[in-house]
Amino acid sequence: MSVEFLPQASDVRPGHREAQAHAGDQPFTYPLTREYVEPDWRRLAGYRDVSEEQWNSAQWQRAHTVKNLKEFKEALGEHLTDELYTDIERDQQERATMSMLIPPQMINTMIESDLYADPVRRYMAPTYSEREPEWPSHPLASRDSLHEADMWAVEGLTHRYPTKVLAELIPTCPQYCGHCTRMDLVGNDTLQVLKYKFEMKQNDRWDAMLDYLRVTPQVRDVVVSGGDMANVPAKRLQEWLFKLMDIENIRDIRIATKGLMGIPQHFLQDDVLAAYDAIATRARERDKDVAIHTHVNAAQQVTPLWAPPYASSSTWASATCATRACCSAG
Repeated sequence: MSVEFLPQASDVRPGHREAQAHAGDQPFTYPLTREYVEPDWRRLAGYRDVSEEQWNSAQWQRAHTVKNLKEFKEALGEHLTDELYTDIERDQQERATMSMLIPPQMINTMIESDLYADPVRRYMAPTYSEREPEWPSHPLASRDSLHEADMWAVEGLTHRYPTKVLAELIPTCPQYCGHCTRMDLVGNDTLQVLKYKFEMKQNDRWDAMLDYLRVTPQVRDVVVSGGDMANVPAKRLQEWLFKLMDIENIRDIRIATKGLMGIPQHFLQDDVLAAYDAIATRARERDKDVAIHTHVNAAQQVTPLWAPPYASSSTWASATCATRACCSAG
């Protein structure tokens, strides 16, 4: 559809126009006013006896990820007051579209002395009282607010723009944000939302995505997401990305993971480092651009363990993967 522009005739020249735009407030001061160190997890009741070796273990982080309010209370102790506990509980019963899943690493970045105001707690474990009474969510929010499923070329592969696709490989993450726009697909059922379950077997679905891209030369840019790629075994992700790189028209690959912040311990594992090194090496050989896309909601979550975990790794130092991070103060 084309739109014809018909300007109104005028013999009057526009007069002075006052500048209206202005910069917003800067919520983050430079240089840092706080010491840039990893918060001491031992200050929290649930982690007082946790060793550094345990804390830096991805397996330990996953095994002790908080899955319900009882475990949240055990982790935070007296800092999670009865009032706040009850407020979160009511939200889960009446409003929540995402189930609770918070790794210890994320809990450790919360400001436990003022959890009601803490930005990490607010988006990971929202309360009923924090929601607008008239619009508890965005007024245009729906099960699939971005209408990604409406544009599936095959199950889980959204082809919205001519040259770009979104490949949703899995429906899980190592952490579930309360505001997730993929709440139709991602995570466990809640009292408000029964999640969509992929119908195709995973291997068949992943193969179908590749088959579509092989016969669709218009596509050059693939966002590999879900879910979170930190939940895909590194070797399996490597194998699928190798097949993706074999498709000549695919030039740009973006690996999406909030787990880089939520559970950076995952990316410090030897097998994960080796897989990403192989991915970067293959990308360099095939003249492909590969980037890791991540998102950090609150600046306090950028810690030495996160920023980024491969920065001091000799394996990653030789890689060509770039990391592009979006960070807001929360």
